[in-house]
Amino acid sequence: MHLRIVFLTTGLALWNLAFTLSTPVPIARERDFEFDSSQSLVYYDAAKQVPIAAPSPLSVTEPPPSQPTLPAPPATPTVAQTNTTATPTQLSVDTYPTHFTLPEWVIAPYPLGLIDEDRVGIFDTLITGLTLVSKKYSFLGNNNAGIYAVSSFSSDFAEVYFPPNPTPNALGSTSTPDPSQLLVKVLKDIDDDMIAEVKALKIVGQFVASGKMNVQMGKARKMKKGGSGDFDDESIYEVKPIIVMLKMPGQALTSTPGFRAAKDMETKRRMMGDTLTMMCNKVGEMALEYGFVHRDNIIPNIMVIADGTEIIDVNIIDWGGKYLSLIRDDVTWDDLMAWCHRRWAVPVWERGL
Repeated sequence: MHLRIVFLTTGLALWNLAFTLSTPVPIARERDFEFDSSQSLVYYDAAKQVPIAAPSPLSVTEPPPSQPTLPAPPATPTVAQTNTTATPTQLSVDTYPTHFTLPEWVIAPYPLGLIDEDRVGIFDTLITGLTLVSKKYSFLGNNNAGIYAVSSFSSDFAEVYFPPNPTPNALGSTSTPDPSQLLVKVLKDIDDDMIAEVKALKIVGQFVASGKMNVQMGKARKMKKGGSGDFDDESIYEVKPIIVMLKMPGQALTSTPGFRAAKDMETKRRMMGDTLTMMCNKVGEMALEYGFVHRDNIIPNIMVIADGTEIIDVNIIDWGGKYLSLIRDDVTWDDLMAWCHRRWAVPVWERGL
């Protein structure tokens, strides 16, 4: 009996080892891996990990969010002293975690918080007066048939969707946006994730319109009449559900001239660290204000405004319901920062380069 238990235990251990060695490490998005808030808060300075204190943004005595207070340097040790200050942990793509668990303050996916009122008439309106750029602006997304830039819109469209409003929009303006400041997401179908995205866009101020639109989905080659043997390209149109939203300023960090021109990884890591710090601050502020947290903080979803290699500001995009989570009322700034700075550290983004 004892011998059988020994063999069983040994076999199970060898199976676990083989499974671990054979499991591929995700390199790019890591969107399906969750997070663990049990780790202490850290600030990422290039390739170093330094613990910091980050008070609530509601405190009037706190330092600016982008300039966290670093611990005071240790006093110079005398002959009789021993310097026990630990060397900052080196962040490494190879050793940094790839699997994270949901923090306890996450209640449920954001779409589960929808009520019947949220679903009424969201995609019923036929939207006209909007002309899309024929080439897709982006192919990213789980449930879209493409994201398109807008080349123009009619005065009727502007009258309906941009009425006079003294409250600044997410672009910080009370004026009617230029067509170049709009994007249109064409959806494959309608589900609660899409309805939740509309609701979230309205809350964060990036929403313009939702409904359905006759969209060019492709072209078909048809032989010209008369038997000449020549062909014409005929556009194929379909009525599709769409979401019209504001195009937030900036570009993905990896597309900025400063990041592309940087020759050394130290500079790239510093730029990633600065971007992630600003991103976590905005994610935290929005979470405390709106009651849900943006969890899909991959490189393409953080629009960066930069001056060379210096990060000036960031904007968060892609409010798809699948990666939004409802949070508890008692979640704190420290809870959010502990999660965000660990879940979205430099090595996580570095894996996506």
